[in-house]
Amino acid sequence: MEGTYVKFAKDYAEQATMQSFLNCYLRETSHFTEIEKPEALRDLSAQKFISCLLENQGIELILPVSYWSLTGRHIFRFPLVYRIGNGAFNSLDYLTLTTLIVKELLIDQNRLDAEDELIMRIILSCQNMKSYIEERYKDKKRLSDETFDYIEAEQSLLLGHLLHPTPKSKQGLSIEEDRLYSPELNGEFQLHYFSVHPSIILEDSSLSLSASELMREELQADESVNQEWLHQFEKGVLIPVHPLQVNVLLKNKHVVHYIQKGKLDYLGPVGKMYTATSSFRTLYSHRSKYMLKFSVPVKITNSLRVNQQKELDRGVEVSRLLKTTLGKELKKCHPKFDIIRDPAYLNVAIPDLEHGFAVVIRENPFYENSENTSLVAALCQDHAYGGKARLHSIITSIARREGRAIEKVSLEWFDRYLSLSLEPMLWLYRNYGIALEAHQQNSVIKLSEGYPSSFYYRDNQGYYFSESMADKLSKLLPDLNEKSDTICTDEVANERFRYYFFFNHLFGLINAFGVNGLISEQHLIDLLRERLLRYEASSPLVKSLLEEPVLPCKANLLTRFYDMDELVGSLETQSVYTMVTNPMAQEVAVENGS
Repeated sequence: MEGTYVKFAKDYAEQATMQSFLNCYLRETSHFTEIEKPEALRDLSAQKFISCLLENQGIELILPVSYWSLTGRHIFRFPLVYRIGNGAFNSLDYLTLTTLIVKELLIDQNRLDAEDELIMRIILSCQNMKSYIEERYKDKKRLSDETFDYIEAEQSLLLGHLLHPTPKSKQGLSIEEDRLYSPELNGEFQLHYFSVHPSIILEDSSLSLSASELMREELQADESVNQEWLHQFEKGVLIPVHPLQVNVLLKNKHVVHYIQKGKLDYLGPVGKMYTATSSFRTLYSHRSKYMLKFSVPVKITNSLRVNQQKELDRGVEVSRLLKTTLGKELKKCHPKFDIIRDPAYLNVAIPDLEHGFAVVIRENPFYENSENTSLVAALCQDHAYGGKARLHSIITSIARREGRAIEKVSLEWFDRYLSLSLEPMLWLYRNYGIALEAHQQNSVIKLSEGYPSSFYYRDNQGYYFSESMADKLSKLLPDLNEKSDTICTDEVANERFRYYFFFNHLFGLINAFGVNGLISEQHLIDLLRERLLRYEASSPLVKSLLEEPVLPCKANLLTRFYDMDELVGSLETQSVYTMVTNPMAQEVAVENGS
């Protein structure tokens, strides 16, 4: 039985890898056409058959589709096949598929080199998925149950971003470290602490307590910490670091120098247990009012995960901004919408080590109120064991309880959801020029009796202040943008808001309803259009969504192909954007050309 299950985990992980990679390629390149069912595949049932011709290599991919999506994430029927010229069909494994497509991209770019970094991350991502599916088998029912708590949802993303070519790639982790520190495997661990001389501390806080005071208060309130031992470090600032970062720091020559000078003292693991949220480096404890976001020496999907100084400053800046009349107006107009603050940070001023000690202190609004609270991605995640997504469990449970049709419940649920998310975000953008990077992992929803009741946005990286509204914001906060590098052109703010909230978030949610057979995607697209029509006259962003047949959209595969680190560089140049079909403006046609 165990051998059978291991094979299932391997097959499922490989199919999930092919599905996410193919959907990225089809959306970002439009190199496909619909065809009649090939005679050789007459026994295979599918809704559609897609041909993807790799012209440079004379290879044709034949892709049976069991679910065709208006929002661009299709479900494929396996096996997928390919042929060279008019030769015989051969089945496609994930390595052959991804290697052939990557080679086609290389030829298109007149490149003679190999793209081994991308292929390596694809393999790593697939292997990690396989491991997580094996390890979490005992939780397969809980992963889609209609009742859950915050950290359960955070740790349920076994497949990751469903439109990313390497959703579970993590570079820099051993198998043992992955088991202990990754959210997918529920590891719990202590933080490690340094005592730091105040003269080399960098910190800021929008709270009544400084970041240093907050961290000391946390340890003083921790029953697992020996208070007599703690007292001997009274003159130092106690700064936590992620366990994975400890060896990096202790091997750094500058850190060693400061330890020898008596400016730093490594204290080891201290205090209560923490566990990883979906972001890996943001840690949660049910015993703390704060979550902590660290730098770690791990590349996840595209980026080395470090806290940059401008992001530390941005979190505090936004927290201060929300204390002005802006925050009061937002709460009055949209009381069920909240922005989770990153109100303080700690860092150490050591040459050539900007990111090493940096820690963001984040509010934990789910400290004693975590029931039925989930990041949106966890509601939409495909079931890793062949069942339905958590969203299906929620909607069908409501329908049973209320004795209503699933389609009607789905419409009402989505309508309520738009009131909690779309309306306040458009309000912020229209009135203050603030665009939120509200993708599905940055967005948290609390449910009451299955329906959306409160919405939370999080992430100190994900704010764009429109240039045209910067003066208005500066009147509220005179030193705005001096350290945070958050102001950008209106064009960039439009582009990012449109991708993250509409393409990634809302279209992804609409896709989950459709894929899980709850309601047609078109019905939800129509409902979203009705909402947006209220804003059409006053908003170029909304007008573009309603009228433009193609729009710029972040290209996760091409961003990865060009090996771009999305946390590095200016706001304008962190990712590749490409033109894709806009399902809001017209019904998606399968004949996209090649």
